Amino acid sequence: MTTTPVDLEPLLSADQSQQRAFRYSLERWRAWTGHLDGVGEVLDGLPPALDRRTTAMVVDHALPEHVAAAFTVAMIWGHGTSGYGPYRTARVLTGSREPAGLPLSPAVEDRLRESATVARERGPVEGHRYLNNSPGKIAGLGPAFFTKWLYFVTARGSAGAASGAPVLDALVLRWLAARAMPLRAGSTDDYARYVELLSSWGKPHGLAPAEVEERIFRLIRNDGT
Repeated sequence: MTTTPVDLEPLLSADQSQQRAFRYSLERWRAWTGHLDGVGEVLDGLPPALDRRTTAMVVDHALPEHVAAAFTVAMIWGHGTSGYGPYRTARVLTGSREPAGLPLSPAVEDRLRESATVARERGPVEGHRYLNNSPGKIAGLGPAFFTKWLYFVTARGSAGAASGAPVLDALVLRWLAARAMPLRAGSTDDYARYVELLSSWGKPHGLAPAEVEERIFRLIRNDGT
């Protein structure tokens, strides 16, 4: 197994900091997604800045009843301060390239709900497999963002949960390619390798795969307190 990168090791062995909360445009998210089933009420209850811990709690509270709201909050965190997040999330939830004012797609809602069930009951890799292939695949929702969704639904309200599915997006892929191993974003087999790798790096420190991934993100972004 690939040894732990030297720049990551200090964060695994001693680091206790947390991701800094970031501010987002509530008005833009409300404009694109606030009319969808259950989303507006959840958006109105959000704090003005989000971090992993808060997002995990909000997503868990919204599930299983308000799937669209849970997904929207996960995508607010996932897109960060980017300006295109609200529009892209509306596209996913409505199943349309012109989503303004359209209702939630029942098929998308069913697939998101099923993906949460699969990932919670059968683990992150099977959750990845479901969303990466038919019949679970959702138009406009690729691995970079569906692994963020899977992380929050498997965290079950606790950002450091052992059950959490680690995020794998372009930032992490580039970091891994330079320090450990190349992985393909759209491969479930490679996602399984990724989970195994993070498990091996975290085990000596009592850290779950998603906790290792969180430290990789903070290392990439020089984030944390």
